[in-house]
Amino acid sequence: MIDAIFQEFIKKAPEMKESWEVVQLFEEERQKFQEELQAYEEEIENARAVLRDLRAQIVQTKEQIKELQTLQKGKEEEIQEIRQELLSHKIKRDLWQLEKDKPELQDTDEPLPQALEVVEIYLKDHSIARARPAKRYFADNLYRQYRVLLRENHVLKDRVFGLDLENSTLKIELRDRQTQDKLQAKDPEEPQ
Repeated sequence: MIDAIFQEFIKKAPEMKESWEVVQLFEEERQKFQEELQAYEEEIENARAVLRDLRAQIVQTKEQIKELQTLQKGKEEEIQEIRQELLSHKIKRDLWQLEKDKPELQDTDEPLPQALEVVEIYLKDHSIARARPAKRYFADNLYRQYRVLLRENHVLKDRVFGLDLENSTLKIELRDRQTQDKLQAKDPEEPQ
């Protein structure tokens, strides 16, 4: 820039006869320089304003992202709760269905249902004859029902045994705790 001014001055120096022409040349260049400087300063201010706006938008976007993340976490927790409720409802429904499908046992004095009184026998000539069984014979569905109840009985007995065992360990712990409390109560009374 300065070189350009001096080259302009060197070019116009032979034509200049007065000192005011030199001053005018430098004043014109100074005015151009001032205009360029003002234009640069305006560009810088505009860029700063744009930068401020962008930073404000970034901050606002970050806040919106945080709000959306908290909203997402809340929705995920709600979905998890709904899944838990759905699972519990399914379990309740399945238990209800099992209870409904479970055959009703009649309150009788006999542990087993009545035996079959007549059975059908296939003869060699492919005919069917009816006869009284020599031993007590029950239908297949009663045997299956008996096996299921027997299995449930074993499971319940195992569970009762486990609870009795847990109960006895708790009694032992309670007894130990009581003796420990009695010993601690006696210790402060004894002289040391």
